[in-house]
Amino acid sequence: MKFVSRLCLVFVFLFASCSGKIEPRTQTAMDTLCTVNAFEDGTKKLYDEIFERLAQIEKEFSATLPDSEISRINSMAGISAVKTNEEVLNVLDFALKTAWISDGAFTPAAGPLVDLWGINTDHQKIPSQAQINNALELVDFGCVGLSRDSVFLRKAGMKINLGGIVKGFAADEVCKILKMHGVKKAVVDLGGNIYVYGKKSDGSKWTVGIKNPESPSSVPLLRLCINENSVVTSGSYERYFESNGKRYHHIFDPATGFPADSGIVSATVISPSSIAADALSTATFVLGVEKSFKLLDKFKKEFGSDISFVFVCKYGSVFASADLKGSLEFVQDDSRKIVFVP
Repeated sequence: MKFVSRLCLVFVFLFASCSGKIEPRTQTAMDTLCTVNAFEDGTKKLYDEIFERLAQIEKEFSATLPDSEISRINSMAGISAVKTNEEVLNVLDFALKTAWISDGAFTPAAGPLVDLWGINTDHQKIPSQAQINNALELVDFGCVGLSRDSVFLRKAGMKINLGGIVKGFAADEVCKILKMHGVKKAVVDLGGNIYVYGKKSDGSKWTVGIKNPESPSSVPLLRLCINENSVVTSGSYERYFESNGKRYHHIFDPATGFPADSGIVSATVISPSSIAADALSTATFVLGVEKSFKLLDKFKKEFGSDISFVFVCKYGSVFASADLKGSLEFVQDDSRKIVFVP
């Protein structure tokens, strides 16, 4: 059995002029490399505040730090409710609402599956069907109980894992800090979750490259021109291992317990809300193209959020929301067409 592990690296490349800028800061946070570039408004004080906030979010939401809020909740599964702070309750409430709307394609209760497969750890493996079935019994977001000040996991062995949403929440929090400090423009990259903030000096749109799933380290496949927005991609090339020539990636289908195989190999969601883009990029990757159209319509009606999407599918077909027409194109000459969906 051959194992190949790949860290969740930046999945988009930014095309932006950096002349005259104050040096951005790059640090490890939330188990990934994070970069914040506030250009001429960047100061040590600003970057210190941003990375202190990221460290605080990691301490609250990490599923691996033993003293995090999430670990405390998980340790009492099936035993008792755990009092926690308003921030954790709000993020978990959003995650549960997304789980209901997506029929569980995105779920905050996937911890048992994540631990079982161990993707990107020293114990990654293909579990037996019996092990997967046992884990699926615990992947039950309907048994996550929220009250005014506490969380109760009703089944022993349940585990919350908010890895599919917390970087989006963190990006939104960074943007709050940028706004509070009057920053005019910035690029926030939290391990591939991108937020292009404010306006470029020349008034032009930000340009973000979406990676080619077949060759993620080479030239981007698509070029996206947008105003201030979050851009989040979920892809099968991010973290995975291979066994007998088959790739097993880290985005699980909660209906089967196996890595999702919906036909989408790269799901990008664009939204002013990075927490929404983060959750929906996972859910759409799991659901596939047709079901994702219905999910995004439901989500817009429920939350009133602006949502755009780009789906790169097996064999190279690309589907995108109609509002991106004129703003999305292949980076290199390509015979393929982008199908824009009303």
